[in-house]
Amino acid sequence: MNLNFLKPRLILFFFTLIGLNPLAQIQLLTAQTSLVGYEASYTASKKSVATTKSHINLDRISEDSLSHLFTNLLTEQIIPHWLGTPWSFEGHTSVPGSGEIACGYFVSTTLKDVGFNLDRYKFAQQLPIHEAKTLAQGKPLQEINDNSTDKRINILRNTLKEGIYFIGFDQSHVGYIQKKGNELFVIHSNYISAEGVVVERIKDSRVFSYYTRIYIADISHNTVLMKKWVRGEVVEVVTN
Repeated sequence: MNLNFLKPRLILFFFTLIGLNPLAQIQLLTAQTSLVGYEASYTASKKSVATTKSHINLDRISEDSLSHLFTNLLTEQIIPHWLGTPWSFEGHTSVPGSGEIACGYFVSTTLKDVGFNLDRYKFAQQLPIHEAKTLAQGKPLQEINDNSTDKRINILRNTLKEGIYFIGFDQSHVGYIQKKGNELFVIHSNYISAEGVVVERIKDSRVFSYYTRIYIADISHNTVLMKKWVRGEVVEVVTN
């Protein structure tokens, strides 16, 4: 059966008919979303993500499963469309591959497009630490200040779970950190040579090696934030 041609309601009916448990339903929805996301336009990808999110029952999904699902939707359905979109300091395009995108707007736009009720303009105009606090939702930030790149990497490797995190670089740059297996990746709109949106191994990231002070805010394992995502509740932007 080609799930590309099934409407979401029909898919859920099929799941119910064959008696799949909630986790199995989420796994199949994720697989269907992946297929659609890579083959369809960005608009279709966003609609597919929204459909998947609308089917989440917080009472029947574990925190780990929700974290995995969110990470999958953001990193496999939304971000791939943005790869190669050029950077500029004033860039704020909402369409991947068209125009330019600054680092803060890359983060705020992808968060909005994955389903957060967030003011992407206001968020992108804040300092990295305020953006981190916005996503932390009161949860303590992880702050690392060390001149050794290897030490900063080892700290992150030893403290982060698999998932997606916000990273603020001192006072001037932002992006995501993803831990996948034992690998760490930096996902950001790279200002170096205006390269734009890239996914790079943390050990190869010139931006990561440049900054000694970083701020980390948990996204995918932050229960308060994940519930706001599922429910569509407003994420208020911290400005001070």
